[in-house]
Amino acid sequence: MFKKSSSICFLLFFLSNSPGMAYAWTVGIGDGTYVVQQNGKCTGVVKDVTGETVIGASVVVKGTSNGTITDINGSFSLPGVKKGDIIQISFIGYQKVEVVWNNKPLNVTLKEDAQALEEVVVVGYGTQKKVNVTGAVSMVGSEVIESRPVANVTQALQGAIPGLNLTTSVNGGDLNSGMSINIRGTGSISSNDDPLVLIDGIEGDLTLVNPNDIESVSVLKDAASASIYGARGAFGVLLITTKSRSKHERLSVKYTNNFAWRTPTKTPEQLPGWQQADINLQGVINQTKGSTAFYNVVGNMRVDATHVQKMKDYWDKYGYGDQFGREMELGRDFEFRDGGMFFIRTWDWYDEYIKDWAPQQNHSLSINGGNGKTNYNIALGYLSQDGMMKVNSDNYKRYNANISLNSELNKYVSIRTGVMFTRSDYDKPFNYNTDLYDPMYYLYRWQPMMPYGTFEGKEFRNALTEQKSAPITTKEREYLRLTGGATIKPIKDLTLDIDVAYSSVENRYKKYGTPSLTSGYEIFTARPSVEALRDSYGSYLSAATYDYVYQETGRTENLTANFVATYAKRWGDHDFKAMAGSSLEKSEYEYYWAQRKGLLDPAKPELNLATGDQTTSSSHTWWSVAGFFGRLNYSYKDRYMLELNGRYDGSSRFPSGNRFGFFPSMSAGYRISEEPFMQSLKPYLSTLKIRGSWGMIGNQDVGTDRYISTLSTSVDSWIIDGKKVQSTQKPTIVSSTLTWEKVTTLDLGLDARFFNDALGVTFDWYNRTTSDILTTANLPATLGADAPYENMGTIQTKGWELAIDYRHTFKNGLHFGVTASVADDKTEVTKWTYNTKIPSYGATGWWDKSAYKEGMVLGDIWGLQFDRFLTEDDFNADGSLKAGLPDQTKVFPAGYQFAPGDVLYKDLDNNGEIVKQTNTNDKGDLSVIGNALPRLQFGLNLDAAWKGFDISMFFQGVAKRKLWAAGNQVLPGFTTGEPFYKGAEDYWTPENTDAFYPRPMDYKQSASGNYSVNDRYLLNMAYLRLKTFTVGYSLPKVWLSKFKVQGLRVYFTGENLFTIDGVKPAIDPEIGIRTASGKSDQRNFGRSYPYQKTVSFGIQLSL
Repeated sequence: MFKKSSSICFLLFFLSNSPGMAYAWTVGIGDGTYVVQQNGKCTGVVKDVTGETVIGASVVVKGTSNGTITDINGSFSLPGVKKGDIIQISFIGYQKVEVVWNNKPLNVTLKEDAQALEEVVVVGYGTQKKVNVTGAVSMVGSEVIESRPVANVTQALQGAIPGLNLTTSVNGGDLNSGMSINIRGTGSISSNDDPLVLIDGIEGDLTLVNPNDIESVSVLKDAASASIYGARGAFGVLLITTKSRSKHERLSVKYTNNFAWRTPTKTPEQLPGWQQADINLQGVINQTKGSTAFYNVVGNMRVDATHVQKMKDYWDKYGYGDQFGREMELGRDFEFRDGGMFFIRTWDWYDEYIKDWAPQQNHSLSINGGNGKTNYNIALGYLSQDGMMKVNSDNYKRYNANISLNSELNKYVSIRTGVMFTRSDYDKPFNYNTDLYDPMYYLYRWQPMMPYGTFEGKEFRNALTEQKSAPITTKEREYLRLTGGATIKPIKDLTLDIDVAYSSVENRYKKYGTPSLTSGYEIFTARPSVEALRDSYGSYLSAATYDYVYQETGRTENLTANFVATYAKRWGDHDFKAMAGSSLEKSEYEYYWAQRKGLLDPAKPELNLATGDQTTSSSHTWWSVAGFFGRLNYSYKDRYMLELNGRYDGSSRFPSGNRFGFFPSMSAGYRISEEPFMQSLKPYLSTLKIRGSWGMIGNQDVGTDRYISTLSTSVDSWIIDGKKVQSTQKPTIVSSTLTWEKVTTLDLGLDARFFNDALGVTFDWYNRTTSDILTTANLPATLGADAPYENMGTIQTKGWELAIDYRHTFKNGLHFGVTASVADDKTEVTKWTYNTKIPSYGATGWWDKSAYKEGMVLGDIWGLQFDRFLTEDDFNADGSLKAGLPDQTKVFPAGYQFAPGDVLYKDLDNNGEIVKQTNTNDKGDLSVIGNALPRLQFGLNLDAAWKGFDISMFFQGVAKRKLWAAGNQVLPGFTTGEPFYKGAEDYWTPENTDAFYPRPMDYKQSASGNYSVNDRYLLNMAYLRLKTFTVGYSLPKVWLSKFKVQGLRVYFTGENLFTIDGVKPAIDPEIGIRTASGKSDQRNFGRSYPYQKTVSFGIQLSL
C-alpha cells in the first residue's frame, strides 16, 4: 500500500487547475465497472481502500492517448472527454478500474492487486513469484543500468549481482572491448565456460545491446535453474529482457541522452629522465662488475655519467623544454661524442600520446503505444566514443534499433514479431607490429630521452611517428535478429508458446600498411655523427613486411525454434504447474581472409589494386543441438515447494551413439515463516525460506571435430622447382568414447526478510563439480602423435554468496536504501592425468594445462619467499658470503657476484641451498605464495531520494587477488632502456637498508636472481572503487504539465571516480596482462589502453 508521505519521494506529479469538488455518486455493477451520472467536467479523486489518496495514478480515456495522472492530493482533471467514454484508472500494485463517464466528478477507490504486488523474477521460459523460487536466481532491474555512461551492459553489471564475475578485458580500457564473464568461478578448463546469454529468449552478445533498452537482467546460477536450457546453459544463464514486450495503452515517447568525458584512472608517474638514466647506469655497472661505464638504449643512443649530469642540468633549467616547442637543437638538446649519440632533453611521452579527456555521447529514443490489445515498441540508440589517443585517434560508434509488435487477436491467440539490428564501427590506426605488441606497448617501451620532437623539421623513428602516419584499420560488426511467435490458449489454464528466430552476426575487418608514408631519422642503428643522422632520414619500415592489404569476413547464422506448453492450475491450497517443450538450434560459421602485397597506390588499398603475392584461407564449421525438456512445480499453501526438471539433449559435436544425454535436476523450498507457530514473529520476521537444489547439465561446448581424425596441411620451408612444398601432418588420434562434460551443482540457500520486508538477506552455499573434462594423458613421444582427448578430468568449485538489502521511507518523504553483496569461490582439481609439474608463468599465465594435477587450486602462484636483503655483515673480506647462509647460486645467473643489497630467500627445506624445482615431489624452496584469481568480490550501493532529488553511490571491489608481472613498471631494471617509475628510487644502498627494491641491476629481461618469482614483488591487486556516483533531479509535474511533458530528470554521473588499491606502481588494479592469439608477455602488464574514469550529465524526458 502506498501512503501519501511515502509516494512523494519516488513519483512525479503535477497540479491540475480543477474546479471544486461536486457531489458525485457511483453505482457498482459487480464486474469492476462503475456507471456515473451527472453532467459536468471530468474531474475526480483516486483513493485506496484505507482512504489515502493515490498519487501518480494513470487516468486515460480508453482507446486514446488522452490521459493524465493524479496530483499530490489524488485529484485529476481530464479535458476533452465525451459522454459515454470509458475512463481507465490504474496504478502499480492495484487492480485497474474502468468508469463510464456521464459528466459527473469521480470518486474512485483502487483495490490492491495481490498478484501485482508479488515480486516476480524471470526464469527459464517464464516467470515465477520470488517467494516461490527454489533455485539460485538473482535479478536486477533497469535502475542498475540507466543513467550510467557505459558503452555496454557488462560494465553496468560489475559487482551488482553476487556470483556474477566480470573482469576487465585483457585489452584494458580499449573502446572495442567488453568484460569477460563467468558465473561462480571457473567451470571448465578444456572449453569455454562463459554463461549462455539470452536476449528476449534468443542467444546474443551483451556488447551489442543498448543498455537503455533493458528492462531486467536475471542470472540463473545453479544447475536446477539453468538446466531447462540444457547443453547451452552448463555454466549458468543470463536472461536479458528488453522493453520490447511491455504493454501500453497510450502513446509514450522517451528520450535519454548522456554526454560524458573520459580520462585515465591512473597516469604513469615517471621519475625525472636524468634519475631514470642514473639508476639504469648503476644497474649496468653493477651487472658488469664495473667493466662497462655506459649503456645504449637503442643503436648508439648512449647514457654515461657525463650524460646523466647534463640531463640533470637541463631538467633543472628547462624542465621538459616546452618553451622550445618540438624542434630540437644540436648541442642544446642532443650531441655526438665518444662514438655515441646523447639525447639530453627528456619528453613527457604520455602527454604527447594520450589525451587528458576524450568525449563520449549516448542517445536513446523509445516510442511505445497501443490500445491494450495491440502494442508497438520502437527503441533506437546511438553511441559515439572518441579514443584516448591524442594523435590519429581511434573511435567507436554503435547504432541500435529494436522494433516489436505484439497483438492479442482474441482471447485464444496472441502473436508477436520483432526485429533487432545493431551495427558497430571501430576504427584505429594500423599497428606496425604484432597485436601483442601494439603502439601502447612501445609508448611505455623507452626512457624519456627517446626523441619525440623534430630535428630540422623532420621526425625521428619512434612509436609516435608511426602513429601519426599510420592508416586507419576498420572493424565493422552487424547483428540482425528476426523473431516471430504466438501464444495459444486453447483451454483454460493451458498455454502454448511457439517462438522462432533467425539471427546473424557478421564481422568485417580491413587493414593495410603504408610503410612508404612513414619517415624518420633511423636511430635504431648507430649514427656516429650528425651527418650520418641526416643521411639516415627516410622510410625505415620494411615494405616486404608491411606493404599489403588484408581483409577478413566472418559470419555466424543461427536458427532457433522453441515450443513450450504450460499448464497451471490451483486447487485450494495446492498450486500445480507443468511445462514441457522442445528447443532446436542450428549454428553455422563461415570465415575467410585474404592478403595481397604490393599496393599500387597507398590511397587505394584494395586486393585487386595490389600486384604482389596473394594468400588466402577460410574455415567453415557448424553444429546443432536438439533438446526436449520438462518441468514440474508444486506448492502447498505457498509454504512447501518442489520443482523437478529434466532435459534430454543431443549435440552434433559428439560421435554417433554418444550424442544424446539425459540431465535431471530438482529443487525444494520451505517457507517456514508461513507456519502457524511462526506468526508471532511477524512483522519482525516477514518471511523466511530455506531452499536446496541439485542438478546435472551436459556441456557440449568442447570444440568441433573432436571425434573426427583430421589431417592438417602446412607450407614448408623446402623449395623444390622454385616453389615451397606443401606437406600434410600426421592424423590426429581420437577417442571413440568421447562424450559430454557433466556439470553437477549442489546449492543450499536461505532467503529472509525482516521488519515488514524492509531488511532482506539472501545466502547461498554451493558445490559445483565439472566431471568428464576433456584432456590429454601424458603419453611418451614414441606414440608418434599427440595424445587424444578423453573424458578424464574433474574440477570442483566451492563457494558462497551473501546479499543484504535495506529500504526505509521516513515520515518526511525521505527514501533511503542500501544493497550489499559479497561472494567467494575456489576451484580445485580433484581428478586428472598423473602429473607432478609445478605451474610456472607461461603464455597462458598460471593456467597451463600441462601442470594440472589432483589437489591443485586453480590460479595458485608458486614462488620463493623473501627473507631479507644481504648486508655488508654477510660478506667476508674477500667478498665471499659467510658460512651459515644458504647457497643461492642455483636461482641466480651463472657466475653472479653477490653483493650487499641482493635478495636472500628463505631456505624452506633447511638443506642449506635455495633451489627452484619443477615438480611437486621435490618442490625445493618453492611454495604457493598467492592466487591470481579474484577472491571475495563485493559491491555496495547506497541510494536516497527526497522531493525529486535522488543520489546514489555504488562501490565495487575485490578483497584478495595477487599477480606476478614483469617489466620496468613493476620490476625496476628488468630491461635496460625502459622507463623507471615513481618508487624505483627506493632501492637498497648502505644508507637505505630498509628499501623496497634490491640494488640496481640490469636483469636482461629474466625473472631470475633478485627477480625470481617471489612473494615480495608479487602484486597486490585488491581494490575498492567508487564505481558510480549519480545525482539527479526530477522536475515537478506542476511545471511540466504546462508543456504536456510527463517527466523530466536531469542527472550527473561519475564512473570510477576514486580507487583505493594496493598496486605499488601507478597501474589500474582492474587491468590484467594483455593476451593476443593465445599468447601473452608478462612485460605487457600496465602497457595496455588506459582504463578510464568518466564524468557525465544527461536528461531523461518522457512525453
